[in-house]
Amino acid sequence: MTTGERLAAELRRAWNGEPWHGPSAASVLSRLTAQQAAHRRARGSHTPWELVLHLTLWVRVPLERFDDPSCAPSDDLDFPSPTATTDSQWRHDVGALGEAVERLAQRVAATPNTAFEAPVGDRGYTYVTMVDGVVQHLAYHAGQAALLARTEEVAGVIAPPPLIAVAAMAAAEAMRFVHAWPLEVSRWAGVPVMLAGLGLLWWAHEQFVKSRTPAAPWRASRFLVLGGPYRWTRNPMYVAGLVFLAGVGLLRANAWYVAMLFPAWGVLHWGVVLREERYLLKLFGESYQQLLGTTRRWLV
Repeated sequence: MTTGERLAAELRRAWNGEPWHGPSAASVLSRLTAQQAAHRRARGSHTPWELVLHLTLWVRVPLERFDDPSCAPSDDLDFPSPTATTDSQWRHDVGALGEAVERLAQRVAATPNTAFEAPVGDRGYTYVTMVDGVVQHLAYHAGQAALLARTEEVAGVIAPPPLIAVAAMAAAEAMRFVHAWPLEVSRWAGVPVMLAGLGLLWWAHEQFVKSRTPAAPWRASRFLVLGGPYRWTRNPMYVAGLVFLAGVGLLRANAWYVAMLFPAWGVLHWGVVLREERYLLKLFGESYQQLLGTTRRWLV
């Protein structure tokens, strides 16, 4: 068996054969629907669909480098978004990846042994290293796509926290028509309070972005977030929501907003926070148990 034949067999095995490390890339991708493939777990992460388009590019580029070692795609082509998110487009894009792998395998199989030892232009690696890398790349991203599309347990919160705040605001406005309850304070006092709430919300949310884990409590957590305001309270985003609610009440000179802080806090506490705590304790075990003993749930 020539080097080219061996590498071609490895490419085909990684794509739709029986590789030693587990399911082939085609087997993994065939299990996904278009909806699963287009789902983004967190801001800054790639979707399985983007991984497929990325893989297609980095099968086509090595093929082109057999004729033009200087071939280098622009950065905007690396992780492109799909042109559509339909089932037919998903099947088309997966099929295009398979076709690209087969074209590369055919070219590799026909290449003489001596050509594989030559460097790929001035890139510092040989053609055999490049093709081996394509095989490894397929295996790596196939596994990543499977993880990204996996259905995972979530906290099961009673309602999205922003909806709880909106419901409290709507109730406060409705009660104003039933019985006016004005606040005897300057309306402008509400502006810095609202800004403080928004600032805390942004600061807390950015910690999730840095940790590459979803901030939404109805999505699966990937890591514990410990930085920023999470050093002092386990729920700074919910504190921020209540502060913002109070600020709107001051701006509206409506005491019902202050009254609605208590039921809003109650729904957050029993319907969101306690459910999250049970979920995170199950998910992270001892690490989260230690956090329970060192960081406040709220502010006191």
